Amino acid sequence: MNILDAQVDWREDVGNDPRLEVLIDETPERSDLRFEHEDGLWTAIDNGYVEYFAWSGDGNDGGFSGRSFEITTVDGEQVTLKGPWSSRAGCVNQRRFGPVVDVRLATDPSVLEKGYTFQTGTLTLAAAKQAIDLTDDEAHLERVVKFDSDEPYWIPVRENVGDA
Repeated sequence: MNILDAQVDWREDVGNDPRLEVLIDETPERSDLRFEHEDGLWTAIDNGYVEYFAWSGDGNDGGFSGRSFEITTVDGEQVTLKGPWSSRAGCVNQRRFGPVVDVRLATDPSVLEKGYTFQTGTLTLAAAKQAIDLTDDEAHLERVVKFDSDEPYWIPVRENVGDA
């Protein structure tokens, strides 16, 4: 995966955090990723691209409508995650896998131009910083803590906001 371009959807018309939108050359195949797990969180990181699932086994299989995902661990073991949940970057960041940043990804340049039909995705903090440096905005990623569980997130922030 190579980062080609990026922009920020500042979402100024709603109360949500801005989103980093990133154009990449290709999305790695899940079969090429190698997953580690800790406390029910399965995470793979490859060249700045991140994929993760929350799954702790039987009884935790209602995510993705019960769909199964075949993954390979770092030890080469084949594991089937039945109905895992998608989780979120803050959960990953609380464990040894982060820091990571949830972003919107596209491999088609027209998606960046249109501003829609992205897929959800996650990048390492280093890759997200590389992407935000490609935007036309003077911006950076700022660490914030959210939720009662004090989950760390990195969100786009404009430089010099409020300076005259």
